[in-house]
Amino acid sequence: MKIGFLGFGEAASSIAKGLFEEGLSGAYCYDVMQDDERFAKAIADRVAACEGTRSESAVDVCRNADVVISAVQSNYAVSAAQSAMDGIHEGLIFMDVSTATPKEKKEIAEAVEAKGASFVDGAMMGALLKSRHKVPMLLSGNGAAKVKELLDPYHMRLDVVGDVPGTATSIKFIRSITAKGLSCLLFESLQTAQKFGVEDTIVASFLDTFGDGFIEIINGYVSGAIIHAARREHEMLNVVDFLKSEALPYTMTEATRQKLAWMRDEDFKSNFENGVPRDWKKVLAGWKVNG
Repeated sequence: MKIGFLGFGEAASSIAKGLFEEGLSGAYCYDVMQDDERFAKAIADRVAACEGTRSESAVDVCRNADVVISAVQSNYAVSAAQSAMDGIHEGLIFMDVSTATPKEKKEIAEAVEAKGASFVDGAMMGALLKSRHKVPMLLSGNGAAKVKELLDPYHMRLDVVGDVPGTATSIKFIRSITAKGLSCLLFESLQTAQKFGVEDTIVASFLDTFGDGFIEIINGYVSGAIIHAARREHEMLNVVDFLKSEALPYTMTEATRQKLAWMRDEDFKSNFENGVPRDWKKVLAGWKVNG
């Protein structure tokens, strides 16, 4: 089996590296920024790390691969698929793991299936950098069962939730209401606690209520919100649109989106020269949030 990737940033390269270590070699990789001098070296290093082959276009990736994983930013998911159409062929499985909306996943599916290929809506449900290719992933669409069969031998954690594209993403979006919302609540709570010098007391109270294991959630959710604010803000914009389309209330989701937009605009992660630490105390020591 030959696998291809459209977009070769953090998500795709993490999955590719994990699959390579499981014995799947020769991935075809294409990123629209691969010739941009700002990103060229980083992308080339990622391709080399999985002994992949750099492709010159999305079309080339699809022509050469049996399974293509599209892991572009959600606002480019449709255009990335459109740019690959001339290479999509009968028998290909095209899996989109972006956080594009369920409606957009269905739009991509229709175009892919019209070319005789199969489509999979993939939704990653955990910490990608920690789990890499083993990140829990929900699958839906007419190619879901087949791609699970092909990728199970590489120890991916895949769960088929239906044959309708958009189902997997809908589940992820519902989860994100709580997961992304909790990260913003923790951020705001610790910001306020720091202002009054009671952060240790507040965290101790959280652990007393939710258990000692909650410290890992605090560490990961606070740092993750800073690191991924821009991407998560766009995801929550899509979640808001999803809820609106279903005539459901979205007050808390919109508040989360606004908080993430504020984090993005304040660019807190630039205060950490060596990357944002996965430790809440170190985050508070360096984030420079105004009280």
